[in-house]
Amino acid sequence: MCIMQDSIIKAIQSLDKEKIKKILLYKNELQNELFKTARKVRLSGVFTNKAELRSVVELSNICNQKCLYCSMGHNKNNLYTLSDDKIISIIENLVLSGRRTFLLQSGENKNQKFIDTIANCCKKAVEICSDIKIILCMGNLEKEQYIQLKEAGASRYILKFETSNAELHKYCRPLDTLENRLNCINNLIDIGYKVGSGNIIGLPGQTLDDMVDDLVLINKLKLDMVSATKFIPNKFSKFSNCKMGDIDITLNFLAILRILKPNCLIPATSSLSIEDKCGQLNGLNAGCNTLTIHDGTPEKFKKSYQIYSENRFSPEEKYCTDIALKAGLIPMQSLL
Repeated sequence: MCIMQDSIIKAIQSLDKEKIKKILLYKNELQNELFKTARKVRLSGVFTNKAELRSVVELSNICNQKCLYCSMGHNKNNLYTLSDDKIISIIENLVLSGRRTFLLQSGENKNQKFIDTIANCCKKAVEICSDIKIILCMGNLEKEQYIQLKEAGASRYILKFETSNAELHKYCRPLDTLENRLNCINNLIDIGYKVGSGNIIGLPGQTLDDMVDDLVLINKLKLDMVSATKFIPNKFSKFSNCKMGDIDITLNFLAILRILKPNCLIPATSSLSIEDKCGQLNGLNAGCNTLTIHDGTPEKFKKSYQIYSENRFSPEEKYCTDIALKAGLIPMQSLL
């Protein structure tokens, strides 16, 4: 490894705030060197040159939170919840096509009937395919509900803290606190889930110092999956008129994550490809190794699951496979 790459690794591993702030702003040749370093670190990790493909099923757009960057908790129109029969049918068909990893995602809803439905789906899915991997992303739940879902067959859970700045967190997520969010993350870890967490890059009011603090927090948590998504001004949200997150800072953050976490799964999310058709490919070249295929949510409900907007980018299997191969990665059905 060249002297430049070695110095990048040392600066990042030191978690020196001023050094990392400079790295977050890298462009052109410096950015290329950062990405090369991240790819070498990825290759030295447990997943080497492999990328995990997973299907997402958006279970329900009912959400009890009222995050300012998302419209789901504010919108009372076109609400839906997939039935357990529909969820199982979707999973069964995708298993037959070869898929083994599923991300079951919903708005936050602690209603026990809903939790029972998803637990039943997890149990049936494992019966359909014994080597299936179920990832849940359902927000803050009670510890007992996390245990119920784990015992039903879910093995991973994604719960992003979004920002480590407690005041900014409270502003963006007024019905929650950073302390409560971290308690939920630690509950998941204690229960035995393989846990994913991370932040949003470009939240209104966020600073470079906040981003470095996010890295420090990620480094402290015992995570198997880490992530960073670019802020997208959802036109139906309270932040509709705010500036979109910077793509270069997001990619640099992802590269830094890879150097800090050689053995974690890191997704190149679809948010990277909004306003940049090569965004997800660039994410892979910056060290990511996970891609989500948007083939699990019924077409008639896709526009109602408005994380970013009704016209979001929804990558299909061929696209994900093609960019993985283009990035020199081998697409795999499961890595964790």
